[in-house]
Amino acid sequence: MTIYEAKTRPYNLIDPKKAAGKISGSFIYAYPPDIPVIIPGERISEEQLGKIKDMSESGIVIKGLENSCIRGIIE
Repeated sequence: MTIYEAKTRPYNLIDPKKAAGKISGSFIYAYPPDIPVIIPGERISEEQLGKIKDMSESGIVIKGLENSCIRGIIE
């Protein structure tokens, strides 16, 4: 699935604790340095969610969340 396809597909907002195994519908990235952790169309892993949690707890801003949720593509 291309990034365009993933960004234009219907989605649900998913609690990050339940997002492992779902396909992302948006970019989730850490700022700074503004590097994507998850890209649209990618299946979300526990490892990625752990990195996001660790970065957030260390003061790094996580962008791309909506109401603290991840866009998960409806499969």
